[in-house]
Amino acid sequence: MYFWLAVTLLAAFGIFAPSLFGMDGMNGGYAISFFCILIAITGFVVVIMYRGRARVLDGIFRGEGLLAHWKYTPESWREFSEKDYKLERQAKWGLYRLVMVITAVVCAVFFLFHRDSGILMIGIFLGLGALLAFVIQFTTSYDHWQSRRNAGESFIARSGAYVGRKLHIWQGWGASMDGARYHEHEGFLEFTYSMPSRTGRDTAAVRVPVPPGKEEEARQVLQALANGHGA
Repeated sequence: MYFWLAVTLLAAFGIFAPSLFGMDGMNGGYAISFFCILIAITGFVVVIMYRGRARVLDGIFRGEGLLAHWKYTPESWREFSEKDYKLERQAKWGLYRLVMVITAVVCAVFFLFHRDSGILMIGIFLGLGALLAFVIQFTTSYDHWQSRRNAGESFIARSGAYVGRKLHIWQGWGASMDGARYHEHEGFLEFTYSMPSRTGRDTAAVRVPVPPGKEEEARQVLQALANGHGA
């Protein structure tokens, strides 16, 4: 939030900088001001969004609606990070295969009606496949790297969860808890939630390892969230 606040303030200054420094508007001054206006508006919106997330995180740290606060040994956290990494990759690559099948069908149908579009359809199919594969590989690897280097600690609250220094919010801003499940044999809680996006609603999931001896507390967390969210 503070980073984007600084960007917004610098962009706001940049709007008036050309006139303050005597730059001719027709020689780039107007272009700089217009660009800074766009950055300032974007930054202002992002600051509001991050401010809301920061308030939720501050509330969790203050214990507001806190249901559980667990810490893990380095060994148990590394073990969970590896398990979570494998599950995340399986889920995303499964979705990748589904998207590529749908893309292939769409390209094939388009080709049937436009026979001269074969090269274009092949290019779209391969380009989309490469882009999505890169995004999946980068995001899963980066999240895995971040998880391994951070201390093993989790907070679960009625408003969201903070796991391995990643914040997940399922209350407010149009977000909602869609499901909560305790995988007792695997030793983790799994929360599914959704939030508004430009294309409708995006769904996400977070897994929280349950430390040894905290099994009953994990069940109480599920019960509390079920009572509060209908999960």
